[in-house]
Amino acid sequence: MEAPKTTKIDKDLMNIIKSAISVALEDETATSTKRKLGITGEVGEVMVCHQLGLELVLDSRSEGFDAVDKNGLRVQIKTRRSESEGLPRDAGRTSRFSQHEFDYALLALLDNKYELCEIWQADYNKLKPIIENQKRRDPNLSSFKRVGEKIFENNPFDSLRKMLKSARTGEQSPA
Repeated sequence: MEAPKTTKIDKDLMNIIKSAISVALEDETATSTKRKLGITGEVGEVMVCHQLGLELVLDSRSEGFDAVDKNGLRVQIKTRRSESEGLPRDAGRTSRFSQHEFDYALLALLDNKYELCEIWQADYNKLKPIIENQKRRDPNLSSFKRVGEKIFENNPFDSLRKMLKSARTGEQSPA
């Protein structure tokens, strides 16, 4: 099998994604958040690849996975964006997993401003029964998290909660 064509995420591509995010947020404001441009999946894939040093597959539809890691493992990336402040609700669902096999999946959680807050990783063999148990192959976030592990966190809301809690109890907040 021929290796898929991939690209590294460079500064230019990140600037394009930031521009797309800006346009999407302007559009939501102009339409009173009634309409979405539908860029969440693409944004998540690029941001995860950038954060973790993965190579983005140029034709993910035919390959059946979105990225390749430094060991050549096939990575499926699912992204969920919050509709309001904070993170998406765990009851929310991933997008549909195709029938293609992959080595592991990553779940990117974005806040409502498209900031990457968390990345969860789950091995294909642990995730497969959960995917196949769903008629639409779209497990909820809590099911994914139950078999996965958090590998990245940039959640200002958790930091804020910890600061507020320590201020109320008089404890020192961990650095």
